[in-house]
Formats: sequence, C-alpha cells, structure tokens
Amino acid sequence: MTRELDIIIPVYNDQEGLNTILSSIENQSVSKILIRVLVVDNNSSPAIQIPPTSFEVHLLHCAQAGSYSARNTALTKVESKIVAFTDADCILNTNWIETGIQNINITSEKLSKPVILAGEISIIPSKQPETSADLADIHFGMTQKKFVNRGRYGITANLWARSEDLFLLSGFNESLKSGGDRDFCLRAQQQLNASLIYDPDCIVYHPARSKQEQIIKSKRLLGGQFDRSSGKPLREIAALFLHLRPLIKETLESLIIPVSAKRRLALIFFVYQIRLSTIPEWIKLFLRKKKSSRI
Repeated sequence: MTRELDIIIPVYNDQEGLNTILSSIENQSVSKILIRVLVVDNNSSPAIQIPPTSFEVHLLHCAQAGSYSARNTALTKVESKIVAFTDADCILNTNWIETGIQNINITSEKLSKPVILAGEISIIPSKQPETSADLADIHFGMTQKKFVNRGRYGITANLWARSEDLFLLSGFNESLKSGGDRDFCLRAQQQLNASLIYDPDCIVYHPARSKQEQIIKSKRLLGGQFDRSSGKPLREIAALFLHLRPLIKETLESLIIPVSAKRRLALIFFVYQIRLSTIPEWIKLFLRKKKSSRI
C-alpha cells in the first residue's frame, strides 16, 4: 500500500484537544499505512507534545501567529496525493478518512477537474436541552452546508483537496486574520476551475463553543473585515455594518427553530449579545487603540 493522505492539524495551546483528535485517528476504519499526520504547534505555551501513536506523526513549529501560517508550514512537508485539513478541537467520525479519500477520488475522476471537498461539521451540544450558546453554534456557527451553498466556500475544520492543487494555489493567504478558508476556496474555483463539493457523509464533530469563545471568534472575524478595509475610513465603517448585517437573517431563522418560544427568544437575545459585543472592539480598532487579533 502507498500512502494516500496527509492530515494537517494546527494547534495552539490545546494539548488535550490534540490528544483527543489523535485518539480518534487511531479509531479510523482504514489501515494506518495510508496516512500521515502533520501537527503544527503555532507557538503554544507550554510547547505541544505528541503522545504515542500507531501511525506516522510529525510535529512542526510555526512561530508566526495564525492558523493559515501554520497550515502553510505543513504544506511545505506534504508528500501524499490528498490533503485533509481539520482542527485540534475536532473529533473524527470513524469512517472520516475512508469516506473522504473515496469521495474526493470518485468526484475528481467523474468531473475530470480539481475538487475541493467540504465535509460536514456536526456540533456536540454542551448539555440537553441545548443552551442558547449551543443553539447559536449549531444553527449559525460552523454550518458547512450553508457555507458551501451560500458563500461558495468550506471551512478548514473539515476540508479536503489534492496536494497538486494546493501547491498551484500556494496554500493560504497568511496576511488574513479571518476569511482565509473562503479566500482559498474562491481562488481554487477562479484559478483552477475547481468544483466545491459538500459531503454530508464525511463528518467531524466539534464541541459547541461557549459564549466567551463565540465572542472571541466574532471579534476576530470583525478584525479580519476591518483589516481588509486597508485603512480607508468609509470602508472601516462599512466593515462594522457588514459584521452586524447577519442579525436580520439570524433573527428570522431563529423564529423557525423547533424549540419553545421562550428558548427562541433567548437564542435571539444571545445572538444579539454576540454580534453587538464587537462594537467596543470596532471603536478601539477605528481609533487605533489596538490591533486586531489572529487568535
């Protein structure tokens, strides 16, 4: 057997998460000879350690902050035909590797063109019934199908591509603090005429993020939009409105979620809290009192 797949996992200060995802690789339904794992420590403190595994794992280091830089560091070491991106806080379905390899090969052969495969990301609620934070992450967080259908991109918690196509695209844009997944997928479609395919059967699981984690994520996304304004005040103002604009759609979608009316109202209040929490962040950025974060 020849190796088919390199799995790239950036990690920052999450030794426990890395241990869990490596354990889920141990439980995969394929022979471990087919795979190699590239873990990129994005300057964690303390430094990341690799636990014993039955498969080949390489620990790389990337001092430059940001997951896009970390992924590009791993791309310089890729040797397999296919590359799968995931994150240290994910858990892989037992047939994730088997399904991903099979489906990207079949689809590439059928279409006779480059393919980017965006697998499903299933959110694990923190409790039952789900909290407002759980519901927000399930319906408005890592909704891979919506990203593919509405935005024409997939996120790197579960993204597959052929290594030859990744090299042609020169990997990810390291200058971006957010939106690098979208930028990569759009470039693949524009430059390589690649097809972006959503795969509901290639599944990773992700624990629902807490309120604080969602606030941090929202601020980072706003910071990315702000940076893309290139210092032009009108575009910087527009960045805030673009960040807040989804509130209308999220409010309407919250009204039809199959939970009680009380929980729907709580969810709407929660979503507004998360979005509006970025306004003080935007003011600091606009007044140049801080720089946007990559983390």
